[in-house]
Amino acid sequence: MNASPSPLAERLSTTTATQSWGGWAAVIRLGIAITGVLILIVSFALRAHLGAVLWITAAVIGGLMAAAWLVHFLVQRRIRNPIQSLVSFLEKMTEGRFDMPLSAATAMAYPDLAEALAKMSVIVAGRMRHLKTQRDQLRIVIDSLAEGVIAVDSDQRIILAGGAACRMFGLTEGTALGRPIWELIRNPQLQEWIAAGLKQPVPIHGEMQIHTPEARILAMSVARLAGQPAPGAVVVAHDITDIRRLEKVRQEFVANASHELKTPITSIRAYVETLLNGAIDDADHRMGFLNTIDEQAARLDATVRDLLTLAHIEAEGAKPPVVPTDVATVVNRCKEHHRPAADRRNVSVTLHPPDGPVVVAIGDEALDTVLSNLLDNAIKYTPEAGSVTVSWMIEQSRGVIVVEDTGIGIPQKHLNRIFERFYRVDRGRSRDQGGTGLGLAIVKHLVQSVGGKIEITSTVGRGTKFTLRFPLAPPS
Repeated sequence: MNASPSPLAERLSTTTATQSWGGWAAVIRLGIAITGVLILIVSFALRAHLGAVLWITAAVIGGLMAAAWLVHFLVQRRIRNPIQSLVSFLEKMTEGRFDMPLSAATAMAYPDLAEALAKMSVIVAGRMRHLKTQRDQLRIVIDSLAEGVIAVDSDQRIILAGGAACRMFGLTEGTALGRPIWELIRNPQLQEWIAAGLKQPVPIHGEMQIHTPEARILAMSVARLAGQPAPGAVVVAHDITDIRRLEKVRQEFVANASHELKTPITSIRAYVETLLNGAIDDADHRMGFLNTIDEQAARLDATVRDLLTLAHIEAEGAKPPVVPTDVATVVNRCKEHHRPAADRRNVSVTLHPPDGPVVVAIGDEALDTVLSNLLDNAIKYTPEAGSVTVSWMIEQSRGVIVVEDTGIGIPQKHLNRIFERFYRVDRGRSRDQGGTGLGLAIVKHLVQSVGGKIEITSTVGRGTKFTLRFPLAPPS
């Protein structure tokens, strides 16, 4: 498709054509006038030589016309062509092409103008490069921000969309530019904020939820651009989904911790008051009351200890010492420690050692805590005559420990939350078993703190299987 000529080029062409026709008209009129005068003069003076005079007159007229045409040609070459060259040069500058030099004829015809245009071309080209560099740098900064940035014009059409904003709202900048924001982000609250933000000088802040491309909670800010009327507005979105989730977890933790601490304290106070009110003299019941107080105090102590342990593990930079630890040594020690509890419930604990040693990169105390918690839970939630099996081996350059029982199992809907603090599948039964609700949370944090992984599979009525994967200790 041919590019349409610029207005400047059209004006020049019109002017030049007019000047060209005007020049020929002047030549013709001059020729006619001269011809008439000569004919009159010669006709009166030289009637006898009329034929020769006419030939001479015709020759003179032809010469004059040829001279006029030559003058017109020279003027057109001297003026029109350089001007056309200037127009072409300026048109190329408007297209961003600053490397096209002026023609030699133009430079010779208008040396001062040519020099000024050449300097202007260099200056404009430098400023355009500077603006492009600034634009690219601004683009990099906007794309590197964690916050999503969207700029809209006064008609709420998108003129800029940062990388984070495209990811948050599922946009593609190439197709989003120029389209109304309400067409791409269908949220009435955001539309109201933008409409209000274009009218008032104070930024608007608020929170909103989106569900596509995924559920998120966003803190929004809408601020108008400077100008009267405002040429547009800037929308900034900050993803606070994780912050709100952590706040909810914190609130649940505080509520659960308060409940777990309040229950034994209330029980202890109740029995102490009963004793103080005279039950201390009742020989048949006072020992039962004192034993209950001791049990509740022990439960309170265990909860506080687990909370301190979990806080220490979660503290920034706090990691168990990563030293080579022989799995067999820790497993045998844990089995002996839990033998009395297993014997009381008539639960068998079986070990399946590998052919060779398995040495993992986790401290002895940390691994003991992990296995003790898993064995304790397995024994507590396995019915009488059940079994608990512990096996360990090396798989894919990782030390693997498997603790499996034939217990009551865990429903699938609880598996995703089983490692949360104070989370219990059956709260009443867990308390009866003396658990604090923090054991599996401690296990998960200890395993992950050394770069390990923990997996769980369970079937209700058939049992539960925990698989631990630790990095192997480097050879000494």
